[in-house]
Amino acid sequence: MPIQLVRKPPIGKTAGGRLKGTLVGNHTLDEKLCMAMQIIHCLKLEGFGNAGTIDFYIPLIDSELHPLTHFANGNLIAEYNMRIDSPYQSAADEYDRLPPLSGPRPY
Repeated sequence: MPIQLVRKPPIGKTAGGRLKGTLVGNHTLDEKLCMAMQIIHCLKLEGFGNAGTIDFYIPLIDSELHPLTHFANGNLIAEYNMRIDSPYQSAADEYDRLPPLSGPRPY
């Protein structure tokens, strides 16, 4: 099904310039990522190449479609936010993780 723009009803509209994207149905996280990429591609075709902070909510379910409420360690999912500040990891973060050189050093 192609991406659709559905007009909001006149009641409950907010004045902000935010677009709500809905990824319908129960799918794997990889499939949801694919759906999100399709929305991003559509926005880029419309001339929107940048975005501000995006909040998205993931109702997590198990393989039998039952809602999940806790992480494996017992912590409540609703008590946490996942945050990422940059899509690109700094090369300096990985530099010290290189395996040590074996043999004599050239200096």
